[in-house]
Amino acid sequence: MAPSGIRPAAPSRHASILFLAAGLLVAACSGSATTPAPVATAAGATATATANAVPTSTPIPVATPAPTLGPATQQLTLTGSAGTAVAVSSAGVRCSLPSTDGLQISVLGRPADPNLSVYIFVQAGSVSVRYDSGSGSTYIERDFAGTGVTKFDAATGATIDSQLTEVPNNDAHGSLGVFTSISGTVDCGNQMPGSSTAAFSGPTPKGMLSGGLSPVNVECVTNTYGQSVSVLGVVQVGSTPTYVVFFVSPGTMSASLSGDGFYRNTSTAQATLTANGAHVDGDLLEQNVAKGAKTHTIHVSGDVVCGTSIGG
Repeated sequence: MAPSGIRPAAPSRHASILFLAAGLLVAACSGSATTPAPVATAAGATATATANAVPTSTPIPVATPAPTLGPATQQLTLTGSAGTAVAVSSAGVRCSLPSTDGLQISVLGRPADPNLSVYIFVQAGSVSVRYDSGSGSTYIERDFAGTGVTKFDAATGATIDSQLTEVPNNDAHGSLGVFTSISGTVDCGNQMPGSSTAAFSGPTPKGMLSGGLSPVNVECVTNTYGQSVSVLGVVQVGSTPTYVVFFVSPGTMSASLSGDGFYRNTSTAQATLTANGAHVDGDLLEQNVAKGAKTHTIHVSGDVVCGTSIGG
């Protein structure tokens, strides 16, 4: 679904049409009126011209642009099997999130217990919840899904009121509880996805890589490691849409294709951060190739422009 936006010029255009129609109507009515008899004197001619003059319209006021909508927010509550309501807090909301199933909204947050996390994905007609804790050998996870999603637009938000059913997974459940429902809203505020002209090409283990990223979400990141650009998108590998995570930092770029390998730039590739994104041009070499397997090289060239930084 295409992102929607505020169009402050629309009210002015509508008013212009109304004024134009009114002006034509006035002109038509004036044409049917009796024309004053011509007067031979110059003063009379001036008087006649003045009488027939069309009054000057009052200038149409320019619409005041709407104020900014603020950052993306969420008001979501999960209900457990014992009927206990758990509010989602400390959440990072990402709107216009690309996936091979269409655009989504993601919410990464925490219940009251800081050792737990919930990762919520919302799209047209469905919601999924990943509930997890720990890492490595201590990692445990449960997954849930529901269909109660209305007013969904990946660029503006969604309303959720859904029963949840557990989805089996291969990760240990541990002591994690069960969620039975989720309700609330997500508001994307003025969050923007950014844009990309980066084009990919070359062979991969699963086919030829070709074209740009569509859809795409670009974020400029500043943290303890410095500045970088994170790009999420979908690219074609053969005839298959494939999810890609593309990362750019000064002098370095890498691409991870879902199920199709990890690639890092060669020494001759360019990876430069700009004031609002990054410029890249060069080859990326496949990493962690199995012994005896062919190593693939892909090429990427173009620019990415950052949208909104994601908090939470």
